[in-house]
Amino acid sequence: MSSIDWLTKYIEIFDRIEEHMLELELWSESHPGHHKLQSSMPFCVDTLQLEEWLQFVFLPKMREYVEEERLPPGPAQITPIAEETYKDQPELKSLIELLRKFDEISHLSHLH
Repeated sequence: MSSIDWLTKYIEIFDRIEEHMLELELWSESHPGHHKLQSSMPFCVDTLQLEEWLQFVFLPKMREYVEEERLPPGPAQITPIAEETYKDQPELKSLIELLRKFDEISHLSHLH
C-alpha cells in the first residue's frame, strides 16, 4: 500500500491556482494594504475581492503550513464562496474547478 504525499499535492494545487490566476489576469501587482488584511470576516469579504484574498491571504498562509511540513487546516470549503462570487462570470469556471480540487485534497488529506 502506497502512502499519499499530501504536502506535494498541496504544493501542486497551489501552483496551479496561482498560475491560473495569472493567466486570467486576476493576479495583482500591488498589495491591497495591511489594514485590508486585518478583517475579522471570513475571506475578508468586507475589505477584499475574493481573488485578492486568494493571493494575499489564502495562498501565502497555506504555503506557510506546507513549508513547515504541516497539513493546512481543514477540511476546507472555498468552492461555495467562489461559486457565489463568480456566478455571473463563466470565464472563471476553471478557477472554481481548481478551488474545488483544493477542497477535495483538503478533505481527503484530513481523512488519512
